[in-house]
Order: sequence, then structure tokens, then C-alpha cells
Amino acid sequence: MQNLNDHQNLSYYDLFTHSSILIISNKTTLFMPATNLQNIDYSPGLLSVLPLFYVGWSDSVLSPTEMKFIHQKLEAMPFLTKKEKELLRQWSDPGNPPGEEVFKEWVAVLKNNAAKIGADKKQSLIALGMEMAAVGDSGKTDGLWQMPETEKALAELESALGIKGQVSSNLLLSKLQIKSPAASCAACSFDAAELRDFLDADYKKTKNRMRTLMCDPLFSYQPNPGKEAKRLRVLQQVKALAKQGVSAYSFPKKYGGGERKGDHIAVFEMLAFGDLSLTIKFGVQFGLFGGALHMLGTEGHHKKYLEAMHRGQLLGCFAMTETGHGSNVKGLHTTAVYDKKTDEIIVHSPGFAAGKEFIGNALHCSMAAVFAQLIVDDTNHGVHAVLVKIRDEKGELLPGITVKDNGYKMGLNGVDNGRIWFDQVRVPRENLLDKYGGINKKGEYSSPLKNPSKRFFTMLGALVVGRISVGLAGISASKSALTIAIKYALKRKQFAPKDGEPETLVMDYPTHQHRLIPLLAKTYAYYFSLRKLADKYTHNTDGNLRHIETLAAGLKSKATWHATRTIQECREACGGKGYLSENRFADLKADSDIFTTFEGDNTVLMQLVAKGLLSEFKQSFHDEGYRAVLRYLYTRFSNTVDELNPMQTRNTSVEHLLDREFHKDAFHYRFQKLLLSLSSRMRDYLKKRIGPYQAFLKCQVHMVALADAYIDNIVLKSFIAAIAKCGSEPVKNILEKVCDLYALTVIQEEKGWFLENDYLSGSKSKAIRRVHNKLVQELRPEVEGLVDGFGIPGVVLGAEIVSGR
Repeated sequence: MQNLNDHQNLSYYDLFTHSSILIISNKTTLFMPATNLQNIDYSPGLLSVLPLFYVGWSDSVLSPTEMKFIHQKLEAMPFLTKKEKELLRQWSDPGNPPGEEVFKEWVAVLKNNAAKIGADKKQSLIALGMEMAAVGDSGKTDGLWQMPETEKALAELESALGIKGQVSSNLLLSKLQIKSPAASCAACSFDAAELRDFLDADYKKTKNRMRTLMCDPLFSYQPNPGKEAKRLRVLQQVKALAKQGVSAYSFPKKYGGGERKGDHIAVFEMLAFGDLSLTIKFGVQFGLFGGALHMLGTEGHHKKYLEAMHRGQLLGCFAMTETGHGSNVKGLHTTAVYDKKTDEIIVHSPGFAAGKEFIGNALHCSMAAVFAQLIVDDTNHGVHAVLVKIRDEKGELLPGITVKDNGYKMGLNGVDNGRIWFDQVRVPRENLLDKYGGINKKGEYSSPLKNPSKRFFTMLGALVVGRISVGLAGISASKSALTIAIKYALKRKQFAPKDGEPETLVMDYPTHQHRLIPLLAKTYAYYFSLRKLADKYTHNTDGNLRHIETLAAGLKSKATWHATRTIQECREACGGKGYLSENRFADLKADSDIFTTFEGDNTVLMQLVAKGLLSEFKQSFHDEGYRAVLRYLYTRFSNTVDELNPMQTRNTSVEHLLDREFHKDAFHYRFQKLLLSLSSRMRDYLKKRIGPYQAFLKCQVHMVALADAYIDNIVLKSFIAAIAKCGSEPVKNILEKVCDLYALTVIQEEKGWFLENDYLSGSKSKAIRRVHNKLVQELRPEVEGLVDGFGIPGVVLGAEIVSGR
């Protein structure tokens, strides 16, 4: 056995996920190799609780509430020694859970001891534990393992561990394969559990862990608790999540992290099934503030702050937006002036409008990552981030800092948003987050990126994960709304064909199907595209994030607009019941509405997408010269031929309309034509000596239309690519049909454009509507399985009309 100090490469994440670490005491941390686990003395006391601990950890999660009760119950057990209690406390620590090797040893011990016991003594976990202890004790403690008090203590521990009812020891010794909570509806053509596993993909373990955690009473849905009470509860929840280790996933192992950015995004996505205030505060602390430290800081900042931050010991905020400047980050008024005499940076808000606005964690944080114009020797080097301490150890504001509560908001009242002003606040030079630009000991500014514009956009690009996460959170909110509305429609009945006959299920009305099922198809489509983007981001190694930034801006916009529309439609679909707070739509609507404007106003972001596309288009001409011109002319000619091709514009056969090639061609045609027409229009304006800014204003609406078409095209491609990876034929078949519906829904929504541009004839447009209607009808029996596939536990969903309480 070796001291942990000899294994400096072990991280907090390793301690959290691997079985071979065992904390023996509060003072000594030891490393136990997996091959040497058999040195534990399984005393009668340990044997009595071993069946309960095995089942309690079978889902790999012990929640904060369970831990609290477990420790209380263990302490009260008179038949356990002090050493045994300490070991059991360690076995119930989520920061150091028993892993595969420990489980194997437990199974071996259980099998070996259970083999000595008759079948009549293995009717429950408690009976099995007591009998194993009695056999191991060999009568040394007279009658202890038959006493009612012992049985009662074990029953209380069973309850604290969250084990419901009697579990047979036969099931235990066959390794207790706990079935997934996803249900399969009788009418579905596929298994919802298989669908859920496919959606969870590489993050199945993390997502299942989050499902279990979020079922803990600490995270239960509570409508309208009041601003201050909710803020304190959300803060408690954030700290509990940090204690569980899920806040550490994205950070370097050397600072206690897991270096698994994808798991961090998955945690954020899962949290968005529950209270969105918790989702956002978690994102502010570990995504924005933590992301600024990690992505904009350097080794000194990482060593000093990262571990305390992801453990929830250092609470921080991300102070970028100002009252006078939201989307225009480049124009921020806050200054950070370097004082060479004192080797300090002076952070200052020159006026009311320069105050930082809507800053999450402002009322709870002790530090802020402040974005300001960095000025060195009277030269403005553009926006940089500086760490500024906000409060002292007692929670009191430091001199020169003013914080005001934003008060009640339309939603997210569990997030402590506030305004912050700085009055000549001095911080050490080392507080500058200097990855992309710093000040040396001589007081000289330098940057690896000489172009100020490139430096600015590179810095912002490092934080692109925020937009990806917000997009996924919007889709999670859409999934929750659709699950509530569809499950309610599957049990709510209204009107009968005739008096005396059964009433009709609301879900069986075609109008209801058309309200919800196309939105369900779009939700799947946006989910697959955002997950693909998240994977692209997490596996990016070349440092070039420009394409990812463009996709993130567009997908975040489309997904959050979709969430706003979907939640409203689902609320209306539930009638008056949807208006009750107990059914969550009030909070879903209010809390998610801000998604369309934070992490970038959607309309502004769509213009950024269009600018990126125009830049790529222009660059291709610059890089490829004559070949690009020929390709441009060929594309114009091909599109013209397609427009005039009567076979293409008038084909109304069902086979053609459901042909994936038709869908891809239609989406690509719309994008390509808008790109070409916008490029030509901009070129014509510039030829007429109209300035670039004025030309941009004249084409603004056209640009948003281009961005919309581009993202639709990306979403379809991502959906098709996702389906190709599916190994289950029933799941693959249902997703093919959902993809058909998504494609035809978009074409139908844009039929005005397609008709104007002669891509569709009137008869073909009508045929698309008929096939669209047929797809909706065919998906009606599958809707319950499609929402069950999201894997949202009922207690997390928190809607009375679904739970039936």
C-alpha cells in the first residue's frame, strides 16, 4: 500500500470514478491497488450491511439526502465498531464511490457467505445480512443477530439507502441487474429504453447518474417558493452537485478535474430537465466563471483557483454585459488601466451605463471575471478579463465595489442576478487572465495574436461552449413540455361521437396531433444537431473554432426559438391545467424565455452566421481563383436548370416526397440560392459605392433568411448522420419516419419561398401537405415511446397532470 502523495497524477475525478482508492481516515489517504482488495476483514458487522450497500450502490449514485441519513443511521448502530463505521462512511462517499473491483469483491464475499445459508434464511436483504453476520460471528455475541433492535436498525439503513421494499437474495447474487426506468408503450413499434440509450450515446453513464441524483428530494420541483428562499435553495443545490463531483468533469486532471468536456455538457443538458434556475447558476459558476479561469487564464490562475472553484468553495461570476452594451461586447466601457508605479490594474466603471448588468451569482460570489478595456501606457489593447475580488471572507463587499440586486425577474428567480460597479478598484497585475494577452514584469503588453480583432474573437471563441449548452438546455425544456403535454393528451378525454359512447382521447384529434407531433420531430432534429456540434467541440484539437462558433450561434438561436414556441403550444394544448403552476408550464415559459437573448440575442447571432457564410464564400474565391468562378457559374446554371425542370417541380408521388434525396436537395437549394443572391446583392451595393455598413443594413433581413436556411440544412444533415449510426432496426425505423416529418415540416413552413422560386409547383405543394398529414397520423401510436425515450424521471418532470397525484 502506498501513500497518495506518491501518485500525484491522481485527480479528484479519479477518486470520484475509480474503485481502487480508499480513504482510511481523515488524516491518511491511501492508495489500494485493485489486485490487493482482499485485505479487508469482513467482520460480522460489515457482513450484516453488505447486501444493503451492494444494492444501494447498484445505480452508482448515492444522493445528498441519502448520504445524510446513511451517516446518521450508521452512527446509531451499536453493533458496529468505530473502524467499521468509518469504512462504511467512506463506502457511502460520492467523492470516492466503490467501483468495479470493489463490487466484484463484494459479490465474491456475498456468494461465499450466502452459500452457507439455507434458502429460507435469504428471503430479504436484511435477513440475508443478519444470517451472514450470525454465521461469521460463530455465536460469539449471544443472540445479537436475532434481536429485533438489530433488524430495526438495518431496516432504517435500508430506507436511508433508498431501497424500496423486499429484494430477494437470489436477485442479489445474480448481480442485481436493475432495469431502466424507461417504459415501452404497448402500441409502439420500438423499445423506448433502446431509444433512450441511443440518445444518451457516449454519455449514458453520466446521464443515468444525473437522473438518479435529480430524483433526490433536495432537487424536487417547488413552484413559487419566493425569491430569497429559492436563491438559497439553488445555492445549496449547486454546492451539493459540487460535492458529488459533477462540476469537475471539464477541468484538467492535475487540478482535480476529469478532462471530459462532453460529460460537463451532458450534466448541463440533464439539469435542464429540472429547475432551470439551478441549470443556469450551475452554468454561471462552473461554465462561465470556471470557463473564464480555465480557457482565458494560464498556469498560475489554474493552480490558484480551479480546484476551489469546481468544488464550490470559490464562488464567482462572469461580469461581461453592461447596461449600455449587451451584444456589442467590443464596445464595453469598463476600463482596466495598468498602473506601472504600483504594478496594479485599476478596474473602473466610468458611468452608470458602464455598470455590469444582469450578472448571475452577483449576490453570492466572492470573485468576478470582469471584462474591460485593457489600457497599458495609454494604449487600448481591447477587451480582456481581469479577476476582481468582490467580497471578503465574511461575505462583506470590498471597498470600491457596489452591487445591487436586479430583483424579481420574469423567470429564473433562483439565480441571484445583480448589477456591479467598480470605483477605481486595484488588483494585482497577475489577476489579468493572460492567455491571449498579458503584461510582463516590466509593464509591457504582449500577445501571441498581434491582430486586435483576431485576438478579441479568439477570446470569445474560447467560451463558445456556453452557446452550445444553452441550445441543449432549450431542447431539454422542449422535451419536458412535450412530455407533459403528450402524456396528458393520452389520458385526457373530451367529447363523444354519440351520447352514451366513450369520450375521445384528446391525442386522437387530428388538430391536437398537428399541434404537437411536428414539434416533437423538430425537437429530435435539433437535439441530434446540437449533440453532434457538442462532440465536434469536445474533440476539437486544432484550436480553430470559427466554424464551430458559426454553428453554435445558429443552432443556439434556432433551438431556443423552437423552445419558446414549443412550450407555448404545449401550454395551450393542456388548456386550463397548463396554466396551473403545479404543472410546470409557468416556470418553463418564464425561465426559458431568456434563452433567446442571453449568450447572444438570437437575431444578432443569425446575422453573425450570415457574415461567417459570406466570409467563407468570399475566401473560397480568394483561395481558389478561377476554379471558384467556374464553380459559381456552374452552380448558377445548375440551379436554373433545376428551377425549370418540370419533373423536379411537379413530381407528386409519395415515393419521391419521402425520398431523402429530395429532402436534401430542397434544403441545399434554398441555402445555396439565398447565399448566391445575397452575395450578388451585396456586390451590387458595393459597386454603387454604398458603404459596407449601409449595404449590411439594406441586406439585414436577407442575411437572417440565409442563416435560417443554412442551419436548417445543417440540422437535416446531422439528423441523417445520427440515424446512420443507430444499431437497433426498430429505433432506426422510427427515427427515419421522424426525420421524414421534420423535413416535410420545414418545406411546408417555407413553401412560400419554394413557390416564389419555382422549386415547387402548386400541385406538389398540396401533395406535400397530404404526405405530411399521413406521417403525423402514422406517428400518433408512437408518441408515448418517443417522449419516454427522453428518459425524464416523473419526479423530475414534476407535473401533477402527468403524475396523477
